[in-house]
Amino acid sequence: MAPDRNLEKLASIDAQLRLLVPAKVSDDDKLVEYDALLLDRFLDILQYLHGEDLKETVQECYELSAEYEGRKDPKKLEELGHVLTSLDPGDSIVIAKAFSHMLNLANLAEEVQIAYRRRNKLKKGDFADENSAITESDIEETLKRLVLDLKKSPQEVFDALKNQTVDLVLTAHPTQSVRRSLLQKHGRIRNCLAQLYAKDITPDDKQELDEALQREIQAAFRTDEIRRTPPTPQDEMRAGMSYFHETIWKGVPKFLRRVDTALKNIGINERVPYNAPLIQFSSWMGGDRDGNPRVTPEVTRDVCLLARMMAANLYYSRIEDLMFEVFIIQFTFLNPFDCFSIVL
Repeated sequence: MAPDRNLEKLASIDAQLRLLVPAKVSDDDKLVEYDALLLDRFLDILQYLHGEDLKETVQECYELSAEYEGRKDPKKLEELGHVLTSLDPGDSIVIAKAFSHMLNLANLAEEVQIAYRRRNKLKKGDFADENSAITESDIEETLKRLVLDLKKSPQEVFDALKNQTVDLVLTAHPTQSVRRSLLQKHGRIRNCLAQLYAKDITPDDKQELDEALQREIQAAFRTDEIRRTPPTPQDEMRAGMSYFHETIWKGVPKFLRRVDTALKNIGINERVPYNAPLIQFSSWMGGDRDGNPRVTPEVTRDVCLLARMMAANLYYSRIEDLMFEVFIIQFTFLNPFDCFSIVL
């Protein structure tokens, strides 16, 4: 299947659903394309794994649901009920899992769409809704509004920024069913989808990304969504720390660099001090005392040691990278005879 075929040729059931409510989709909205691509690839995988008949049943259920949602025709609801009650138990399980997976893909498409709009479509300071101003603005725009609109001096803004801290508390519950392996696969699907629609992508890269996207969609579909055993507090800590591995470890330094850049653009040439943590993290995992019988002093001690060990590993890996970079810089400025002696 050619990844650059148009929306009509995709024949995506999600595209059919959205065509029933075109007023909800803006002209610059990429969500239809994202949904269409993900679900079209998933339906191909579903057909490969379970046959064309089951794929057609999923399509029929989705289309009947869309028609009932759009027209409120009770006959469509009856048709849908007849299709579902006529299924054997095995097919019912596969179809239920397919719809759960399709909802996950739709959520991933929406996340990529939100990022796309933030990067390319929203004008700085153009707040369509005051309630969404925080999510639709950026750091530099916020600081400029404080200086220009609220008449605060750049030094006042800098002093206030140095003396505030946002404490993000990580928590988890035994009822949380999303597995860490599934979250990681969803992250890779999201990354593939975002890269597929990059402006500077080459045809070869696009084909490779499309193949990678299909692999990740199939891997996610074939991964059990539900934990078969209750997670221990140690498991909860590992799951919480996975957010550091995936996003926080790189995201927070990037955010702090943007804060420094935004301050520079309003006239502050000083960086935010290292001893002024704008963002810090706390955790309830393994330390909650709300009646959980699985949390004991010994468990809390184990979880703290586990968190410290994982944090130390992150720092150690970064130090290794820095040591390599320093070595390369020093090696670059050596004369050829020194380089030859090092090799010997």
